[in-house]
Amino acid sequence: MRNTTMRISVWAVAGLAAVFGSSCKDILKVTDPQTFSTTALDDPAVLQAVTNGVEGQLQQIYDDAVLTTELLSDEIEDTSTWIDFADISTGRIRGDWATGGQFSGVQDELLRARFSAQDAAARLTRVMGDAASKSKLMAQVKTVEAWADLINGMSFCESPLVPGGPRAPDTEMYKQAVTKMTDALAVATTANSPEWVNFARAGRARANLLAGNYDAALSDAQGVPAGFIKQALYGENSSTSLPGNQMHQNRNRSAGLRRLFWSMVDTSQNATAPTPLQYVKDPWTQQADPRMAVLHPRGRLGVNNSTSFFSIDKYSDRSGPITMTSKREMNLIEAEVQWRKGDLPAAIAALNRNRTAAPANLPAFTATGLSAQDVFDRLLSERMAELFTEGHRMTDLDRFNLVTSKLGAGRARKLPLSRNEILNNVNMKQGQAKCPAIS
Repeated sequence: MRNTTMRISVWAVAGLAAVFGSSCKDILKVTDPQTFSTTALDDPAVLQAVTNGVEGQLQQIYDDAVLTTELLSDEIEDTSTWIDFADISTGRIRGDWATGGQFSGVQDELLRARFSAQDAAARLTRVMGDAASKSKLMAQVKTVEAWADLINGMSFCESPLVPGGPRAPDTEMYKQAVTKMTDALAVATTANSPEWVNFARAGRARANLLAGNYDAALSDAQGVPAGFIKQALYGENSSTSLPGNQMHQNRNRSAGLRRLFWSMVDTSQNATAPTPLQYVKDPWTQQADPRMAVLHPRGRLGVNNSTSFFSIDKYSDRSGPITMTSKREMNLIEAEVQWRKGDLPAAIAALNRNRTAAPANLPAFTATGLSAQDVFDRLLSERMAELFTEGHRMTDLDRFNLVTSKLGAGRARKLPLSRNEILNNVNMKQGQAKCPAIS
């Protein structure tokens, strides 16, 4: 397993290369390395690299959050030889777990990404003065800070709302994410920066949905333009994608499609490698769904040498990007809110915007004769297909109270608080966990 703290972000490298490749100023060149201080970064020529580095820090942990939460869900199961993968995959982890495990490092890095964004915002204000609040750079770091909170709330049942703060439930983290997204959106709008406007608005749509602010979620989702997508970027050598490294047949084979869905895979072309991609079938038509690409060469086992391995070929290499959010997610949010409001035809129409377009190209759902439960069933399956292995499924199973029916009783419904945070935060004590809830 990789040590995530040692990885170098693609964004950070690109940003620093741009600065130092074009600037005459040797601002980081010091005679005595011990005299270097953070104020050396208070040079206007470096600020874009600083903000890119902040975004890169979030992206470099985003892939770990995806893999770790998916292991707890019904999409992915452990096929490794690592006990912490097994603890998560079987759902046996509990609050104040005795070891840090895979999950602790994920939350630690999300909290560090949040702090880095806050520190960068303070730096921008110090260097730029009043102009900072109207700059694209501030929009970038404010949006990243808000997204760090949102991913933290989705992944973990408890977290400190501020550095060194006491435990707070995920519901409070969602509320805080809404507030921060609103702040980021205001800065991005003033800075006339569509990229950050859309990323912040999409984040607020999701945060509002999870916080139960359904009308606000609908308004935000509809305000995100068609074609919008925001992806976390990775490299083949330095900042590699954890799903691409651990969930693919040509690499570690440490996590693959959970056996619940093995019978749903189209294995009609199940030959030895090289072999065409296979897909999980759409449950409504039994057609292969291109949004859920997998591969199961005959006889291939996971690295544990005992579990049949269904490779996640959505991430076919270690440099493949991971979608953080998109207009397609916004369509799903709109569908859910319309379902909750009882407007079933509008919910089905929103689902069909994704379903009938590439890459799915599947037959449209008809709204005729469908009950609210029928529409919900289609919503849940479309969320799985559209957001397949992108880090949403565990949150969906938990918030819709489906962990028991999908995976069984006695399982953690979310990831617990990082043990490292408990041990190092003076406002926390071992044995005070109030979650995760158990199915």
